[in-house]
Amino acid sequence: MKATRAALQRLIDKARFVRFYGFRVVRVGDGSCTLELPHRKSLERPGRIINGPSLMAAADCAMWLAIKGRYGTDFDALTSELNTAFLAPAVAERVFCTARILKAGRRRIYGTAECHNRAGRLFTHHTVTYVQPD
Repeated sequence: MKATRAALQRLIDKARFVRFYGFRVVRVGDGSCTLELPHRKSLERPGRIINGPSLMAAADCAMWLAIKGRYGTDFDALTSELNTAFLAPAVAERVFCTARILKAGRRRIYGTAECHNRAGRLFTHHTVTYVQPD
């Protein structure tokens, strides 16, 4: 059973481990999800640059929700690998992160996530692997 944008938003609103970021689900498709990371001064490092851990959290959360969007909110999978390439700084602005499932096997789900601004300027590129727990 696939999950709707509203169901995914309720899920992250209740999830204490991501509540700090204030993520908003912008769009969900079959195996994809776009989140908004609102600009907050508490996420800035010197130079008003959005800190790297926030962008990595956005990528991880966007992939988690892309998976739940495809398989339903009761489907459980855990991050097993997250690789990040920082391409350009996000300076004092909202960040959008789009995750896409590229391959889903019996136990492993592999995909990418990209953090970007509204115009599409790329800040980070991530590869993400999730596994279903035993």
